[in-house]
Amino acid sequence: MKTLRLLIVVTLSVFLLIGLTLTQSGAAPAPAEFVPPPGYVVNDSPITVQPAALILLTEVATPTIQTRTLNLTVAAASLAITWSISIETSSPITLAVAPLTGTHTATLTVSIDPGAITTTGTYTANLIVTAGPITIPIAVHAVEQLQRSYLPIVSSNYAAPLPPVPPAPSTLQLGLAFVSSAESPASDDRYQHTVTLSATVNRWPMYWPSIETDPLNQPRVFDWSRQDANISADLDHGLTTLPILMLTPIGLDTAGSRTAPQPKVGDGLRQRLSGQSSNRITAPSSQGSPPHGLYLPVFTDNTDWPGAGQTINPDNRWAYFVNAAVTRFKPGGVLAQARGWTNDQGIRYWEIWNEEDLNQFFIGTPTDYARLLKVAYLAAKQADPAAIVVLGGLAHFEKPNWLADVLNVIATDPMSNTYHGFMEAVASHNYSWAWQTFGYLYQDRQRLDARGFTNVKLWITETGLPVCEDSPIEPFNFCPSRYRGTLSEQVDFLLQTTAWSAWMNAEKMIWFQLYDDVGNVCPYDFFGLVRNPAGGPCVPNTGAPRPAYNAYRLAAQLFGNAQPDWRSRPTANQEIIAFKRPATNERVVVMWTRFATAATVTLTATSSSATLIRPDGTAQIITPVNGVYVIDLPAATNFSSDTNDGSAAIGGSPRIVVEYDPAATP
Repeated sequence: MKTLRLLIVVTLSVFLLIGLTLTQSGAAPAPAEFVPPPGYVVNDSPITVQPAALILLTEVATPTIQTRTLNLTVAAASLAITWSISIETSSPITLAVAPLTGTHTATLTVSIDPGAITTTGTYTANLIVTAGPITIPIAVHAVEQLQRSYLPIVSSNYAAPLPPVPPAPSTLQLGLAFVSSAESPASDDRYQHTVTLSATVNRWPMYWPSIETDPLNQPRVFDWSRQDANISADLDHGLTTLPILMLTPIGLDTAGSRTAPQPKVGDGLRQRLSGQSSNRITAPSSQGSPPHGLYLPVFTDNTDWPGAGQTINPDNRWAYFVNAAVTRFKPGGVLAQARGWTNDQGIRYWEIWNEEDLNQFFIGTPTDYARLLKVAYLAAKQADPAAIVVLGGLAHFEKPNWLADVLNVIATDPMSNTYHGFMEAVASHNYSWAWQTFGYLYQDRQRLDARGFTNVKLWITETGLPVCEDSPIEPFNFCPSRYRGTLSEQVDFLLQTTAWSAWMNAEKMIWFQLYDDVGNVCPYDFFGLVRNPAGGPCVPNTGAPRPAYNAYRLAAQLFGNAQPDWRSRPTANQEIIAFKRPATNERVVVMWTRFATAATVTLTATSSSATLIRPDGTAQIITPVNGVYVIDLPAATNFSSDTNDGSAAIGGSPRIVVEYDPAATP
């Protein structure tokens, strides 16, 4: 028998007795008979508890205390119920809790410490609320490391694919990186492409060193002029700005080399494309270090607790900078008032750093980043309670346990439950291997849920595939090439990545990027949906859209308002994902091959006909034969990136079926 230590922290208003018995890989034991302690008064007021069960996931290698909140309601609110708490345990479990008393309805916070679990397995226990009595089962799933353990579930075991994600799906919004930026403002012609594409978001960096240029001699003096202009241009063209708050001005830096080049968004990707790793960087830039004063209190009353009348501690320079940015750019903020904007015009989203799990961008520890995120969250919320704070986009490949380590730190913070884990969303980045969009999102969801952050959303803030056959200059026309693909494979990657994002209920998916020349290197990598215009940098410079341009519009139309329905792998070579669109009573089924072999799918019909769409947007009406559609899928061709099971890095050219489905009716 394995052991689990359970720590109970209680604020209650009903009489409780907590009993716990733990077993491994078996049915939950029956609760012990309740024996009222002296002074207990029986009452007939029913009590309800939500949730009805607690499900936890822990990594054996990095266990962390996890908290869950139970909401208790007593029907007769006027009835005075006196309660106390005692513990019933059985050896070798040891529990300790101070006697407590109280009345009426309240909440119960259960803190579970899985540190005693040393092997993988499923462990069960019972939490007993005896005023009901109500038994709440607890299941603890212990795994080695998520990035290893989840792969067989979602990849190898194709006969048992994961069920759909939970209800209340998000509406996926597609955006773009570097339509324009403070350092590289765009022309109106470029912005017009975003209108055609129906893009909703422009993601670009707000480099702190470029805004506070002399932090020692002119502290807390900010030049926002370039940011003002770019945000105004975004808003004028119907785009929501997603700024990345990042980097530390020299003079406030705490480590690293002051002579090393300033890291810029895109550097980590370029290193991977060239086969390098930022682990090899012997002297990373000091602008990637945690800023001086980060661990000082956020507010002038020497606490981190926000509230009415609180003011930012000027000595916590990161808090001061974040608060100043949000104060200036929020709806109704300084810039909005100066420009006469309406009440809803301004910035709500704030991404905190970029690829902080790469040494190139951040040379602090997970504890440092957890503090960076917490300070930013509290400072932003003090300026704008409606601000949406996003944990900076993760590259994953260099430090795969980074998110788990950061969440472990956050989970031990006594403020984290009150303040949402100091984030509304977690962002990830993925390039070249389409399935890994799902892999990263799934892994992020598991890690968040395991620590109680079930309401934190998932975002993809960078994704893309550079093409390798679109330059007239040798040797840059170099297909096949590692991490790259052909023009048609770029289309396939975009559609598959969008489908995976929608399946995992991601709120945002941002393509890197609109053109080739912003945040990029020429003439080496061609990520853009549009080739650069004549006279501009990077070749080709014809100004013509690539095929992925129209695929982006198609992806937004197909998956932007779709809800996950089901997923299937009839064979290891077939990936099929179905969505429903209640607004139109339709289903959207997207399918592709996973290996270098063509396949045929038989899909059960839900109507007398359907529309079959190809990646280039061409469509035809198809009719079922004997109740099924027979759809041919071409073989996958892109093996430019390593995969976990030998499948293609990008599946074969997808086929999409749109069909009336009575089951899609609300």
